[in-house]
Amino acid sequence: MIFKRPQAQTNQPDPFAMMQMAVEVVNSSPHPTNKIAAAVSGIDHNGNPFATAATNFWPEPIQAGLDEGTRIGNSSGTIHAETACLLRAPRTEGGSIYVTDPICPNCAKNIAEAGIKKIFIDHKGFEKDFAERRGDEFQAMSLEICKKAGISVYEVRRKDKILTPILEMPDDFIPENDNPIRVTKFRRKADTGFFTEVIAAERPHYINERFAVVVAEDPTGKGVYVLSARDHITIGYTHDDHPRAAPGGKYNFILEPINRLLMNASRLGLRIMPGYVYSAIVPSPREFVNMVGGGQTQLLIGDITHARDQNGLDALKLLTDHDIVTAVEWK
Repeated sequence: MIFKRPQAQTNQPDPFAMMQMAVEVVNSSPHPTNKIAAAVSGIDHNGNPFATAATNFWPEPIQAGLDEGTRIGNSSGTIHAETACLLRAPRTEGGSIYVTDPICPNCAKNIAEAGIKKIFIDHKGFEKDFAERRGDEFQAMSLEICKKAGISVYEVRRKDKILTPILEMPDDFIPENDNPIRVTKFRRKADTGFFTEVIAAERPHYINERFAVVVAEDPTGKGVYVLSARDHITIGYTHDDHPRAAPGGKYNFILEPINRLLMNASRLGLRIMPGYVYSAIVPSPREFVNMVGGGQTQLLIGDITHARDQNGLDALKLLTDHDIVTAVEWK
């Protein structure tokens, strides 16, 4: 199934009011020191405008099962505000996101994959200590990801009603996408037998590759969709590109399979059905956190002994030992 690349939403909401929406919820973040909020605006399946907001937070199963300072592999247990907001939105394709702080490279990758076309950042976010410490990553990675994906970025001064362009891209810009996700629609109900059939059907498309499969439904209830994807360099880049990460090694330009599927489900306005998540190998720690933050706590794993690195295996053990995630090996 072919989907058009996102176009920026028409009748753009007032960016100052939308930023205020994010600012008004930021203090509800449970994080003791780094409170961040985001809002997303867009058009839903029925053509109606929507707006929603979220903060960074510990997903309920993680908060209930672990201490707040517990590391999940090499990841914190919090889902970032931008990602939480994208997962909550009815449909993100062509939408805009408004954030209290500069976006990290991981959120930039998710924003690009979700089809967002404009990012607005509150000017006060650039003055925070966290932003100053991560400024190189914002400049060298986050903005480069946005440029490749055709996303415009603006600084917002709410009280003065001033928008300052940081990066402007044409609304009709079409990014490179040499490895799109696979989307297949079925007019039938999903069940365990159906899921095992579609996993087997998707496997030949990903020989010796890390990939994931999910089953999702649309708001109309007219059918289910099978989405599958492999890990891939963030949208806008191709296999021939070799972007250089910022010093420090915390981030890279690769988007993992489950993160790609979470974001594309939001882009298309689909909701992944609980229990219908498959990963060929053990997910990365950040995939686990985003998955749980998106309401998914059950998954099938093709090879439960294999992960991208030891951090994934450590995350799996921690989450299953504390009954946060249920994982079953499926050969």
